[in-house]
Amino acid sequence: MKVGLLVDITENYEQKLRHAKSLGFSFGQLANWNMDFYTPENLEALKSLISELDFTVTDFWCGWSGPVIWEGDEKYASLGLVPKKYRAKRLEDLKKGAKFAYDLGVMSIVSHTGYIPDDPEAEGHIGVIKALKELCAELKKRGQTFAFETGEELPYTLGKMITEIGTGNVGVNFDPANFITCGRGNPNDAMDYLGTKLFGLHAKDGVPAVFGETEGKQAPIGEGKVDFERLFLQVKKAGYTGDIVIEHEMYNRPDRDGDIIKAKNYLETIINKIENMR
Repeated sequence: MKVGLLVDITENYEQKLRHAKSLGFSFGQLANWNMDFYTPENLEALKSLISELDFTVTDFWCGWSGPVIWEGDEKYASLGLVPKKYRAKRLEDLKKGAKFAYDLGVMSIVSHTGYIPDDPEAEGHIGVIKALKELCAELKKRGQTFAFETGEELPYTLGKMITEIGTGNVGVNFDPANFITCGRGNPNDAMDYLGTKLFGLHAKDGVPAVFGETEGKQAPIGEGKVDFERLFLQVKKAGYTGDIVIEHEMYNRPDRDGDIIKAKNYLETIINKIENMR
């Protein structure tokens, strides 16, 4: 297992990819939230750049249009495919992003789908399943996969949804910090349950919300509540053969580059320790 970096290409993609390479990363996920980015001109320019940099894109993280509110009660009505009034447009956004990724040569699609109701009879649950069946059937024809970015759903609900979609090309992009910050589960318990459906793995750390808050906070890797050594042992036991991608969303940190380099070294130390275990 090697360590890569998630690069948000929504703006200034060339600068950000060159910077990721300068930090010592040769692969990672690309994330895009600009629906106007999907043009033939941008496709060719991005192809040329990743070829020049010899940067391997493992997954394409597809955002969607409309409001994105991560905290407070509004998050339930704004995120992912759950809000009915945005669902059709966002389904088309995901399809468009997935086709762009395919043309780029990327076969793995990742996205947040929102706070999907645990009640299987709720409209939000039924509607999201219907939309994802349509999306995943289209992806399957091209040999692509879809991975839920974990966090908003309870682990059991997520497992049930993978079964309900039933196309066989659906799994999870496991983000341990999101379970903690969203208050939806313990990442180690969640890994025990979802490990066999692991398509991708984020390295991100966080701390839970205190009483009265609606959301926890991201923390530098190694300084939060994620037990990465235990998590990587679980990942190994589950038979995951992919890599791990650092997601550092604390853009206002005074030394973000230092955080990322420190995280890479920290994670590689744990990985080497586990790989050398008898």
